[in-house]
Amino acid sequence: MAKTRSILNLASVLIVILINYLSQAFRLNGTTIGEISSKYDNLFTPSGYAFSIWGLIFLGLLAFSIFQVKRAYSSQPKEFIAQTGYWFLLANLLNCAWVLAFVYDHTGLSVLIMLGILVSLIKIILNTNMERWDAPIEVIALVWWPISLYGGWITVATIANISAYLAKLGWEGGPLSEVTWTIIVIMIATLINLIITWTRNMREFALVAVWAFVAIFVRHKDAMESVAYSALAAAIVLFISSMAHGFRNRKAGPGKKLRQRLQKD
Repeated sequence: MAKTRSILNLASVLIVILINYLSQAFRLNGTTIGEISSKYDNLFTPSGYAFSIWGLIFLGLLAFSIFQVKRAYSSQPKEFIAQTGYWFLLANLLNCAWVLAFVYDHTGLSVLIMLGILVSLIKIILNTNMERWDAPIEVIALVWWPISLYGGWITVATIANISAYLAKLGWEGGPLSEVTWTIIVIMIATLINLIITWTRNMREFALVAVWAFVAIFVRHKDAMESVAYSALAAAIVLFISSMAHGFRNRKAGPGKKLRQRLQKD
């Protein structure tokens, strides 16, 4: 079963990379993800460069799935494959479905699909008890970090996706302005990432939010200062929090584990 799951997981990563590439290269439905995103412009959408993080995420997912295959065909511990189950496969298949739904302008459906991706990744985090036990460096680097990056960005993307859908519906914030709602959402996202950092030790998850918030600052710093500097403040808070958490847990951190592994080898 572990061998089958690992092969399916690797195949799903290759498929999701292919679908994302084809959607851009061949302009499915005569458009791209970026153009649809611009069509439903909202204040939470970060500067375009922020989406380059997908390159790092895809590399991480390839590393994760190749590591699974390697472990599945070895005598080394492979419990994390069973714990991951089919949730990783589901997340990637939903990722493919999201691309198609979004470029074909089914924005409401894309929100539901994005929530499905997020739930799948949360299940992996919970099932593997991610970052809450003393794992070897290879598990930290090749299992925990890729899923943390993926989950962190999908959390940000879910908020942006919901914001795009509300923009499509023409919702203007009700009694509050769009600026006020955006600042509230930034504050809520910051609180969520602080909780994840200090209860689940997932600093990498929070650092993805730092990347996104800085990109929001870059986009709005000249025209929407209240949103821009709220995002910058959130990025600073999360960055300091992550560094403080890393320093507090430095004795069991990946840096020390890596040095120990190198000395052992």
